[in-house]
Amino acid sequence: MTSRFEQVASADYEAAAVLAREVGEQIVMRLDLVALKPSRIIEVGCGTGYCTQLLKKRYPTAELSATEDSLAMLDHAKMSAPSKIHWLCTSPDALPVGDHTVDLIVGNLILPWCIDLTKVLKEWQRVLRPEGLLMFSSFGPDTLCELAEQTLQLPHFLDMHHLGDALTHTGFADPVLDVDYFTLTYREQHLLQKELESTGFISRGQVISSLKKNKEGIIPLTYEIIYGHTWNPEKNQPAFTKESVVKFPLEYLRKHR
Repeated sequence: MTSRFEQVASADYEAAAVLAREVGEQIVMRLDLVALKPSRIIEVGCGTGYCTQLLKKRYPTAELSATEDSLAMLDHAKMSAPSKIHWLCTSPDALPVGDHTVDLIVGNLILPWCIDLTKVLKEWQRVLRPEGLLMFSSFGPDTLCELAEQTLQLPHFLDMHHLGDALTHTGFADPVLDVDYFTLTYREQHLLQKELESTGFISRGQVISSLKKNKEGIIPLTYEIIYGHTWNPEKNQPAFTKESVVKFPLEYLRKHR
């Protein structure tokens, strides 16, 4: 698969990736809610390594590997990160580790750039041990809704139900998903354009048409963030049955009745 950062400078991404850092912090906080003491962790799509460092701080004795398919981004991540991290330049659907050898996989906002979602999820399940945990975040379909009328080639944003279905059909157990919304604001459109380029949402050849400012003189951009976690089933547990259920928090159900 082609790197989402093929045309992005590492320093530009790090300066612009405010949301990725915030969501990464939320993911690590959510690990407090699960009973897991991983000895081997893989972060898939580590970017410049911010979430990687949070994971190392939370699990200092665990063996931690971080993958990224952009060598330049990976080199940038190494510069400011602890030395006891294994850095791997590889795509999300080709992890160079053995079957069922990983206790925890973390993927922060990487799924929209995965062309073959089923292939990626199957690879993650392959390396995850029985009863191992997948913790992830993704962008939902309301992301960048302000740009919906424009002819831009944006990443593919799946909703919670499609992600839940993909997880259960791949063989993961008990997926739990919820959603949150963020709004980033800009005074000038050229700054918005540059930030979307730097974070890999649009290529440098795409130009955003003029957007209207609100009464406060700013341009808002909406981001729908989906958080999820799911387990690799125990060895004797069926991977998928007709009775499998995707669980959504009560707050989500109240908002979407």
